Amino acid sequence: MRAVYFRELRPYSEDEIRAELAVGINETRAVIDALMDCGIVRYRTVDERDEEELLEADGASAAQRYQFRFVGIVIARSHAIVCYPKYLRSATRPEGEMKQVLDVIRKLGQEGKLLDPQEGGTHCDQLALMTRLLWLYDEYGIYSNFEETRVLNGPGVIDWQRTIDMETPVISDGVPIYLDLWTRKTRRDEYDLIMRLHMAILSECSRFLEGSGLSSLLSIGTVELTDENPADIGEAEYLQWLIDRERASQYVTWKQDVLDLMRYYLAEHGADADRGQVMRLGTTSYYHAWEVACKTAFGDLLDYRLLELPLKLSDAWLEDKSKTLLQIIPRPLWKRAQGMDDAGDVDTLIPDTVTFTEVRGRRLFCIYDAKYYSPSRQGRIYGQPGVESITKQFLYQSAYQRFVEEHDFDGVVNTFLVPSEEDNPALVASVSFPGVMSAVTGASEKFSDHIDMWALPAHEVFDCYLRGRELDSAIYESLLG
Repeated sequence: MRAVYFRELRPYSEDEIRAELAVGINETRAVIDALMDCGIVRYRTVDERDEEELLEADGASAAQRYQFRFVGIVIARSHAIVCYPKYLRSATRPEGEMKQVLDVIRKLGQEGKLLDPQEGGTHCDQLALMTRLLWLYDEYGIYSNFEETRVLNGPGVIDWQRTIDMETPVISDGVPIYLDLWTRKTRRDEYDLIMRLHMAILSECSRFLEGSGLSSLLSIGTVELTDENPADIGEAEYLQWLIDRERASQYVTWKQDVLDLMRYYLAEHGADADRGQVMRLGTTSYYHAWEVACKTAFGDLLDYRLLELPLKLSDAWLEDKSKTLLQIIPRPLWKRAQGMDDAGDVDTLIPDTVTFTEVRGRRLFCIYDAKYYSPSRQGRIYGQPGVESITKQFLYQSAYQRFVEEHDFDGVVNTFLVPSEEDNPALVASVSFPGVMSAVTGASEKFSDHIDMWALPAHEVFDCYLRGRELDSAIYESLLG
């Protein structure tokens, strides 16, 4: 099986997809139908203005009506399809970049942050199950149980309680001396069916990924632990019963995860799942990965309580010291005309990332909005944030105006952050809203009357997320002027 590559949201025609898959018309349409059924491929829907922009950006024609709205790996009708992020434009097979993308998807899944609502239709996450099982094996090894036995005068740790209970000591000078000692001996149960099943499933998963040409991309080495298949050990129903029995007495977290994954794997018929099903590992919401990564890269402080912030809290804010930086944003207040009770708590403004920094002696209050967009870099501007995003970004600094003024910040930085495949950050454009948002920006020079849009090296930002670190200071400070 040969892996083929498609770029997220780029318009493709049926002929282009068929050429990549190297199959006939009927098989191409069957693959497209399967992918559309689970929301991975959709028809391109654009208005006249968008159509003009797409023609300018991608040379799209009316025949190019399919878009892959997914980032990750899909196996459909035995075809391995790699969907890479839309900001990667210079390569048609960005294998190195995709390894990082899959690491990001893996970490988001482990942290429960992988947003991917099911789109309906028939799909299974068998591919995700396989990779998760192999990743757990790489981290913890084989699932095994150990038998503990007691041996008279054997090697191992002395079991003093059993020795005292079972043996009669010799008394010498009032001190009991035991001539025979019971010891504890622990050995792995090599005949444990759960361990055999684990090895069989891992070997089967490894062979499947090797045959799909995806092992290298997933950074998974060959795992050949046994020649057995799960069917050689027992019927699926019996094996699931064994797993349930083992699960009831297992309290080690990673072993619980392995048991749950093996049960799901058997329920979906393992690597022999229906050929018509779509297996996938990825997300239709990769924009969320960019938002999460930017929070880590810039050291987001929104969830910090005021007393935990890296500043001396002014007396006026001591009463709110237990609130977070997000919770001090004012909320809309609803009142009925008749003077009845208000509507209680309602939604309010929620910025993506807020942080503080100091550059060349100036203390700055920074408001960043991560936008998973691919704006034009030359000529007429298109693909940029819309008016709603612009007005909200100005309102964010208005919401924090009192906090900024009473803590003597020297200025406010207001910035859109978009991903780029380049190695260095680049200022793409700036936007202002003259005559409309001037009251929000205020008369003070501290508050920004424009919003910059910076294209950041995505590989660097995602590396920050994977390693749990903040951006290099040189990259960070280039955004601050």
